[in-house]
Amino acid sequence: MLNEGPIGLTDREYKIMDILWDSERDLTINEISELSSDPKLSAPCVSQVMPRLLKKGMIHVERFIPVNTKYARTFLADITRQDYLESKLQHLFQKTSIISVLKVLMSAGSPDENDALIQELETFIEDYQRDRNASCTH
Repeated sequence: MLNEGPIGLTDREYKIMDILWDSERDLTINEISELSSDPKLSAPCVSQVMPRLLKKGMIHVERFIPVNTKYARTFLADITRQDYLESKLQHLFQKTSIISVLKVLMSAGSPDENDALIQELETFIEDYQRDRNASCTH
């Protein structure tokens, strides 16, 4: 988990991270571009974005592989999608109340989705209270 606060990503940076998160293996710049559904993420564009992601600590160079007569770097994500999103949510909760966020979630969902969310929240609260009470009695 990130302790310093959320790392802000531009739209292009996030799209590249999304591709890396979905990949089962390390990818070259050309592979990232080819896997993108965004025509603006050409290989030259991806090439310009990668140093920013490296500087932010989001990715690292995994290895060098031969491609034609040259070598290409492959990249892997250094943070999971889950950790990134949790960091963003933590930052959001510092800026607004959890109730406000829940209201937004409820307004975006269908009645069935809201019922499922409420059930999950009730289960979470019960588990939390049980664990908290168990730790207080020891």
